[in-house]
Amino acid sequence: MIWSSGACFVVDRHLKIEHWNDAMALFMGLAPQQTLHQPCFDVFRARSVTGLNFCQALCPLIQSHDTEHLEQPLIVVVPTQFTGQQLVQVHFALWENPLTIVHWIHPVNRDFIPPNPLTPRQHQIFSLLSQGMTRIDIAHALNIALSTVNTHIRRVCDMWDVPTERQALTYFIRMQSGGKGPPNDDPDSSTT
Repeated sequence: MIWSSGACFVVDRHLKIEHWNDAMALFMGLAPQQTLHQPCFDVFRARSVTGLNFCQALCPLIQSHDTEHLEQPLIVVVPTQFTGQQLVQVHFALWENPLTIVHWIHPVNRDFIPPNPLTPRQHQIFSLLSQGMTRIDIAHALNIALSTVNTHIRRVCDMWDVPTERQALTYFIRMQSGGKGPPNDDPDSSTT
């Protein structure tokens, strides 16, 4: 099968796993016999980087397929047997007649280094965000307008080509901790 190279799984029209390759089994710590014919959302259990369930009975890939609002690759967090929570990219292909969704999984490099460094002001803002401060609190602390804080955050997201503030903050924290990842990768414990 062409989709067997790299970590990959295939879901049928009932959202049940019909193919779970060896690389996927190794990555997730789940053998094919544990996953085949099971609902994908019960096995893969991906969450967005903000901690919300991504995989669910009403598949977001199918829902967004018609509107084409979903960009690839998706960045999600998945629980694995041996390494805990893992930040991964999910590339996918969706075919109709019969509906089939192929998912290719690529772990995000924990030594992520953005191509462009932050300005001193951007660094200040992300340092304060990593301490749990809100945007308005940061504006007051730095004596700048809230719109300035918003602009800096948006520019960093654009510069690093990440869709959300949470993902940019995750990368920032990993950079500050020497590329070893944040102290706690568990999306259940993150605050929004």
